[in-house]
Amino acid sequence: MRLRRDVLKVLFTSILTCATFSSLADEQGIPFQNEWLKEHYQNRMALFDTQPIKNGDIVFIGDSLTELGANWSVRFDNLKVRNRGISGDTTYGVLARLQEIEDNAPAVVFLLIGINDIFNLYYERQIQNLSDTALNIERIVSKISASLPNTKIFVLGLLPDHRDYITVMAKEVNRQIAFLNSEHFTFLNFHDSFSIDETMNPLLTTDGTHLNEAGYQIFKEQLMPYFKNL
Repeated sequence: MRLRRDVLKVLFTSILTCATFSSLADEQGIPFQNEWLKEHYQNRMALFDTQPIKNGDIVFIGDSLTELGANWSVRFDNLKVRNRGISGDTTYGVLARLQEIEDNAPAVVFLLIGINDIFNLYYERQIQNLSDTALNIERIVSKISASLPNTKIFVLGLLPDHRDYITVMAKEVNRQIAFLNSEHFTFLNFHDSFSIDETMNPLLTTDGTHLNEAGYQIFKEQLMPYFKNL
């Protein structure tokens, strides 16, 4: 009977946590979230709450390219590495969820975000300006560095896509990031390592956008020199 009460307590806590995040997302009014993304965003945030970041951790924050990398601590053989990816997320969604980062002072943040902004701009036409993506990335970096001046921030360049017109826009966002004031972050642009004939190398992807295991291996190899100094 006690076991049943414990199970019900855990279930109630999980429901309450999801409801709290649902309310938070509604209050924040995160733009450009369809119903699927709202639900997935809330579920991921609830999961993050059960696995809090600790002081000194290494955090990967981004969209599906981060989320689908799965257990990054295993990938990098480092228990301090945390996955804060949310599939479908945009720069606006990351801006709305920085409080966890600011409250827990990770040692390092790797940020890879923006491709869904481009998808929205091209297909849904809600986001109006490509330059907003780089500007939001600058806002994300500024917000983290203002709260956590000792946290190292690495901004990762957008990767190519199997659609050449998406790749062109990704390269333009990378160009804009490269021109931002980099006083508070280091820009790492691995775009060309994944590109062939100006689009995503088909040997490194599951669907032309997301990485397969070979793609994640290259991603890891590109990042390993920076891990040595962490």
